[in-house]
Amino acid sequence: MEPTDTRTAILEAAARLYADLGYSAVSMRDVAKEIGVAPANLYHHFKGKEDLIRETLTHVFAKKTAPLADIFTRTASSGQLEVFVDFFLRLLVEDRVFFRLLVRELLDGGGTRLQELAHSVLERPFSLVSSLADPEGSEDQRFLTTVSMIGIILGHVQLATLLPYLPGGRPDYGDPSVLAQHISAVLRRAFYDAAKEK
Repeated sequence: MEPTDTRTAILEAAARLYADLGYSAVSMRDVAKEIGVAPANLYHHFKGKEDLIRETLTHVFAKKTAPLADIFTRTASSGQLEVFVDFFLRLLVEDRVFFRLLVRELLDGGGTRLQELAHSVLERPFSLVSSLADPEGSEDQRFLTTVSMIGIILGHVQLATLLPYLPGGRPDYGDPSVLAQHISAVLRRAFYDAAKEK
């Protein structure tokens, strides 16, 4: 393996292990064993476990959110909300590693790591999503609207396995297509009502 291939293999293996077992349950030795290299090889690429965790998160989140800019460029502004909702829902539902790492970071990520991740990786996709919010609204309103959009999507995905068991729930309520349609409609109504109030 070339050095960059080894580094990528380490990041991919670490991502899977961290997603499945959590940060504290995975040692540098576990990651090395997963890809069949000596533990010392990991230290050639990363200073230590915390560095590997940070680099793994950056690798996964940057790789998975990168297509969003291209999707927004190719989509008329009138359809960007639906495209974003569908993109983010499918990413959360179909990419177990991304979803679990995101939830782990939200629950257990330290302030420094979350701050670095927000600035180095998530700032650009967040700005793109923020562009969907009312352009005439205040910066505070756009920020909170963006957080609400992301929260609605994330909340639906987190509750998907419970939905069939709740009164009125159905198994198809966890289907990404059904969810995307519903969430897009809810957000469109909210945006329309907010515009009417002005």
